[in-house]
Amino acid sequence: MAKSNDTKYWNTRLREAAEYQPGEQPQGLEGYIKLNTNENPFPPSRAVVEAIQAAAGDALKRYPDPAARELRKAYAAAKGIDPENVFVGNGSDEIFTLLFRGFIEPDGVAAFGYPSYSLYSTLAEMNGIRYETVPLNRDFSYNLPGFSKKKYAMVIIASPNNPTGTYCEVGEIRSFLGKFKGLLVVDEAYIDFYGGSSIKLIGEFENLIVTQSMSKSYSLAGLRIGFAAAGAGIIRGLMKIKDSYNIDRLAIAGAIAALKDTRGFAYNNEMVVSNKEYLEESLKALGFEVVPSRANFVFTRHPSVAAAEIYRLLKEKMILVRYFSGPVQSEYVRISVGTMMEMKRLVKELAAITGA
Repeated sequence: MAKSNDTKYWNTRLREAAEYQPGEQPQGLEGYIKLNTNENPFPPSRAVVEAIQAAAGDALKRYPDPAARELRKAYAAAKGIDPENVFVGNGSDEIFTLLFRGFIEPDGVAAFGYPSYSLYSTLAEMNGIRYETVPLNRDFSYNLPGFSKKKYAMVIIASPNNPTGTYCEVGEIRSFLGKFKGLLVVDEAYIDFYGGSSIKLIGEFENLIVTQSMSKSYSLAGLRIGFAAAGAGIIRGLMKIKDSYNIDRLAIAGAIAALKDTRGFAYNNEMVVSNKEYLEESLKALGFEVVPSRANFVFTRHPSVAAAEIYRLLKEKMILVRYFSGPVQSEYVRISVGTMMEMKRLVKELAAITGA
């Protein structure tokens, strides 16, 4: 049989676009301490699991509600906004794809911070959208005035930012929106750990979209649930362009139960924040520089041991952290917060690596 050309039928856009590289998911993952993908180390509550089990019955033969109305109502109630201002996506990633597909003209230019979530640029390329990056400040805070130097059609900022964990104050976002005429997307995937959401600004500015996720703070990365909050016109546009049934019945049931279980949600987040503070203190004691973070991870470097070496040596010990290539961020590793037992094992191995 003749050898197949695997990319023969790819179009030019697909062939030339950079491929997003998610955190490693190696074979035999159960043997690793996995601190590389910012997942919540604690399981979802029993109420969430029971809701999913209850939904896994005869009703699965029917399509789910294409508008996810009950879930939109539950999320709106939790955030103090109107359900008409809520869209539910198959993770925030789907929302970003839809925004590039339907909310920027082909000749428009998008802009993102650097370093930030690399999927923004990947999805822009996949949808034929040109983009530029605006460097963060030296302390990794956002340089919002830098996004005003050109006429960008869309700007995406992550607050807290990934991979740095740094936060953009609501007052800064409000001030920027007072001058910016394009579409501003504020990605708040990690906002729940320390609060400070800009979601209430959607009532003031028609060009603002706030996205949030249930993957991190709600321990539901496996369900793929993301939200967009925006003016009703933007929400109608997202509803028009999305796949017909983009959220399945089990995900809807689990997400509603999670939103109602405020006690379990708060308890999990308190444990994550407590473990993160232990990690930060321990890293500083070992001589690491730690970037102030308001997420469930830390961005850190050591003055005498290269980040790539730390990543490699930890992996040999079956501990996965995230290492990024490229300017600036290649000097750091990003470490997700795990259980206290995992944090103590990590600190022990880092002490051996650094000779502390």
